[in-house]
Amino acid sequence: MPVPLKMGDPKRLGDYELSGRLGEGGQGVVYLGTLGDESFAIKLLHGPVGDEQAAFLREVELAKQVARFCTAQVVDAGFDDGRPYIVSEYVDGPSLSREVALAGPRSGGALDRLAVGTATALAAIHRAGIVHRDLKPQNVLLGPDGARVIDFGLAKALDAAATVSGRGVGTPAYMAPEQITASAITGAVDVFAWGATMCFAANASAPFGQDSVAPVLHRILTAPPELGRLEGRLGALIEHCLDKDPRNRPTSRELLLALLGAGDEVPAEVLRSPPPHILRVDPYPLAEPEATGAAEGYLLPESRGRVPSGASLARAARPAGGSGPVPAESDPRGPVVPWPRAPGDDGHPSWPGGDGRTPEATHPGRWVGPAANRASLAVSGALLVSSAVLVAVLVPALRGGEAPPVAVAEPTQVTSAPASPSGQQVAGRLKDTPTSIRREPSASPSAPPSVPVITYAVPALVGMDRSAAVRAIKAAGLVVGSVTERDSARSPGEVLGSTPGGGTKVARGTRVDLEVSAGPKVPELAGLTSEAAGSALAAAGLKTGKITQSCSELLAGQVISSRPGAGTRVSPGRSVSLVVAKQGTLVPGVVGLSRADARRALRAAGFAVRQRAQIVDDPGAVDSVLGQSVSQGTCAKPGRTVVVTVGVAPQSFPDPSEPTLPPDGGAEPPAGPEPTPTPTDNENPPAN
Repeated sequence: MPVPLKMGDPKRLGDYELSGRLGEGGQGVVYLGTLGDESFAIKLLHGPVGDEQAAFLREVELAKQVARFCTAQVVDAGFDDGRPYIVSEYVDGPSLSREVALAGPRSGGALDRLAVGTATALAAIHRAGIVHRDLKPQNVLLGPDGARVIDFGLAKALDAAATVSGRGVGTPAYMAPEQITASAITGAVDVFAWGATMCFAANASAPFGQDSVAPVLHRILTAPPELGRLEGRLGALIEHCLDKDPRNRPTSRELLLALLGAGDEVPAEVLRSPPPHILRVDPYPLAEPEATGAAEGYLLPESRGRVPSGASLARAARPAGGSGPVPAESDPRGPVVPWPRAPGDDGHPSWPGGDGRTPEATHPGRWVGPAANRASLAVSGALLVSSAVLVAVLVPALRGGEAPPVAVAEPTQVTSAPASPSGQQVAGRLKDTPTSIRREPSASPSAPPSVPVITYAVPALVGMDRSAAVRAIKAAGLVVGSVTERDSARSPGEVLGSTPGGGTKVARGTRVDLEVSAGPKVPELAGLTSEAAGSALAAAGLKTGKITQSCSELLAGQVISSRPGAGTRVSPGRSVSLVVAKQGTLVPGVVGLSRADARRALRAAGFAVRQRAQIVDDPGAVDSVLGQSVSQGTCAKPGRTVVVTVGVAPQSFPDPSEPTLPPDGGAEPPAGPEPTPTPTDNENPPAN
């Protein structure tokens, strides 16, 4: 389940826009990225790979070749400031680690399916020439369609990143002994990790413990594994995979074949070429009317095949003067020989070789002629008419009622007609067959026994997590249909409804469509009042966070923007900060600026300026703005007058003991001091 991005997380990686975090581990951070309408899982490693970029890209190309039926397919890769990232298919489901923590260990068929699925993925990864080296419960995702193995194709990048950052490669509880001792790394380390992962799935704990690193590594090197609930054939196979010597472990392919039971004898009934003991029975031949048209029934003609040996059916034909059926074993006419029908057949079979020889001359067996098909049609018609008459006449009589008058067909004798020029025979003709047969309703009709219809109840899915709902649908004998996401105040992935609804009785295999929550989305709030924005957030399952004011031309109290912005997918109950308008123009701060700079800044913001002088002793404060009448950051009406206080130097006066001569050397001025200038409040008139 994605969570919002944190401060400092990138917004994009290459062409992919990031919308949330899927997880973080010792290797890197996994983000949810989108490109167009598709979602991807993008893993950005913590450290750069240095000079190993080319090796990393080569390994990614190998990873793209891995069969995707049990893995999250790798689709792209790149670098962000030297840090590699790898883009793979997004699997919407929890990890095996989280699922076991929430739902408990797996057992029975669920554990067997998990073992086969992950072993299949491992065989596909190894077949592409890749060693995973970090297979663990966190890297097994349980998607709606089964287990998927992820994070393969990072070996070169992890090696280089570990060298740069000092981080190790692998997870201690699932590392093979040769990884601990820095021996040669082969696909056997993945088989070891697979065995440890299956132990965790069955027991909720790794086979060598999950406490501090040093004791775990020591047990991996010296102690036997703790298999817990694992037993039988699967337990023995997993123990074999956890052998400390990699030479004694099976390869991933051998592991998969062992899980599938390779080596067991295949039943003969499913072989491509059945063994001799499987009996092949010829189809039972059709009947054909006697050539004499006698009333004794329909007999098997001389040209039909005999009853197969061991069949429970008795021959209907009786020999001349005989009173019982002829056993097949004593039939002197030989075995059944199928008659090859040829185009343009005139009723007399001919040998398919086209040499004109009769079957009797080329084969000692008996042959089946085309008259059987014509006779069977006549028999069917006669039987249908007889059945109708019996229903109309006899049934009311048996119930104690009187039979209604019906039109009865005249008896029709079926004879063997001579062959027509086209090779067809006329078997007989029905006359005066009634077009309808009426039967009075009985007072106590007896309905035929009804066949019970087996139905399956759609489970109650509302409120379930998506993956749990999928499992419940499959367990009920139904099929998962389409899954539609919609905005909701519920947690992402929570089922909002199903079609058919919970409790509905349906046939086995019926599709059940799901509607799940995509999580709340920040609504569009700009232009709303702060009260209306709060109501919109509450309706979306969110909270109103910090409200700040900003000068704007909008009406006071209207929302200018929100953080996170509109359309952002967030977790339920998240607080959304609002920026609300305060009418007016922002007054810039001019204290400390020169008189000229302050005047320009205020006039550019749309304000009038008045200046007031203040005598200062500090020469550095002369001609600098010491204060302003409207505080910085205040929203003021455009055109308002802002009075700035400017520092001026004190006025110097001449010494009275020294005579002052006029510049032109004329008469001496009158005694007394010169008038003292005073600062003015109107040095700079307000701007218009």
